[in-house]
Parts: sequence; structure tokens; C-alpha cells
Amino acid sequence: MKAGIDIIPSRPRKRRHPVLLSAFMIWALLFTAGYWLAEPFKADASQEAVGIHKVQGASWKPELGQPLFIAVLGSDARKGPIDGGGGRCDSIHIVAINPQQKAGTILNFPRDSWVDIPGHGTSKINSACSSGGAPLMVRTLKNLTGIPIQYYAITEFSHFMDMVNELGGVDVVIPYAMNDTPSAAVFPAGPRHLSGGEALAFSRNRKDTPRGDFSRTENQGTLLIASLAKFKAETADPHRMFDFINIGRRHAAIDIPLPELIKLGLLAREIDPANVLNYGIPGSTGSAGGASVVHLSPGDAYTRVADDAIY
Repeated sequence: MKAGIDIIPSRPRKRRHPVLLSAFMIWALLFTAGYWLAEPFKADASQEAVGIHKVQGASWKPELGQPLFIAVLGSDARKGPIDGGGGRCDSIHIVAINPQQKAGTILNFPRDSWVDIPGHGTSKINSACSSGGAPLMVRTLKNLTGIPIQYYAITEFSHFMDMVNELGGVDVVIPYAMNDTPSAAVFPAGPRHLSGGEALAFSRNRKDTPRGDFSRTENQGTLLIASLAKFKAETADPHRMFDFINIGRRHAAIDIPLPELIKLGLLAREIDPANVLNYGIPGSTGSAGGASVVHLSPGDAYTRVADDAIY
């Protein structure tokens, strides 16, 4: 199934269980974290590149065929702690992982989606992060979709770029020519090796895309899939695996129990990027609260993703 194609066919289909991805190089961090058996890992908060956290009260039991759901978030904070600073989340995704089918779906949400934010009324979805951090964004997504998110990952501009650079960049197929000065996304269409700054520019561009923020969030999903492909291609070399481990130890703030990290890592290594569907939640632009917003029209996409992942 190709990325971006409707995940809700009208004809009968073989039951497929969706899979989710995370922010840039989360796959690498989840996998390599499973090898940190010698000593507990504590990161200096000022050096965090990605925060990987367990949702309070959530559980994941792959041995019982239970699916995995991760909220993948990118803050617009320019520099500072991952989980603080009052930044808005302009990159919002739910990644669903099936431990048996090794295939899945990335659900992409435009940042201006007009939704209910628990305790804060109706507003743009990206304000959930500035109002209550990643935990409030997770609550918002769970209430909106009914999907039982078990983990979340969040990063911000400066740490994102540093991590991409330390890992040697990422190969992405640019879907169309871009010439957007505000985001610095100036690329011809076609394959390109992106540095940290270029990867950030590619994922931020919304003014020079066919469908504005709808296209931007799908491009972010494309970057996630490209990151998974890089991880799978490079970690066959044991020496490169240790590079990922060392970079992860410098940059990741993790509060997931070690046994769960091992399960996550082993699963990440088995996911084929070709089996990951990149799906942008459809909707229409309008106005509300005196601002330009997006009114989502998910149909039964949320239910499909949640139910299809249950054995």
C-alpha cells in the first residue's frame, strides 16, 4: 500500500494492523536503548534531543499481540528543554505499531486543527503543548481519536538539528520543488541527502506546498519513514550500531522501563519502511475564534486505526 492512499477502502480487505513511527531517529533510540544493559541511563536535561516517555497508566504487552501507539511531537521552541519552554507543537503525529504484521500507519494532524483541549476549551491543537506540555497533547489526542496512546516522544528545533547532524543526515525524496524563504526550504524535486538544518526546513515548509499545512504534516511523515530506512540500512554494521548507541546516550531523555525499551527496540529493527502508510487526516480550512483554523474530517479513520490494531 502506498503512503498517502486512503486507509479506508470501500471494498472488503484482508485485516491489516497499523504501525506507528516516531520523531526523527526515535526508531534508532528505541532500538539502541535496548542494549544499554550495563548501567542505568541519565541524561542532562540541557542536552536532550528527544524525550521518550511512557504515558501514565498505559501498558503495552506485545507478547499478547497488543498493538503499540506513540504520539510523536515536535515543539516550535528554538532552543531549550524538550518538555518545557511553553512551545507549541507544530508537528503532531500518532504512530501505530503492530508487533506481528510489521506494518503500520502514521496519522498526521495539521497544527491548526480546531479541537477540544481538556480543561482549556476549544482551540488550535498545537496550543495543547503550550498550555500543558506533551502530557496535555497526549490527552487531547486520546480524547479526539479514541486511540490508546502508550508512549510519546517530543523534540525541538536546536536538538533536532544537532541529532540529525551527528547521525550523518538522512536521505529523503523531495516530492516537489520547494522555494520557501521563511522555512529555508529551497530544494529541487527528487532524492536529496539532508543535513540537520535542511531536514528541519523540509519539515517546516508550509507556504510553498500544494496544500499548505496538510502537505507539511505529510512531509514530516515522509521524514519519519526515511529515518526508519536509514536506521535499518546502517545498523546491520555492528560498529555503526555503537554510533547510534553513543549518540542516543548523549541526547535522549528516557523514562521507559528497560524491559519495555528492549521490546520496542527489537520491534523497530523489524519494521519495513515500505509497510508504513503515511496518512494525513483530511479536513477543510475555515475560521473560528477570530483565527484561521482547520476543521478535521476523519470519517472513520480513527476507529479504523484503533480497531484494526486489536486482535
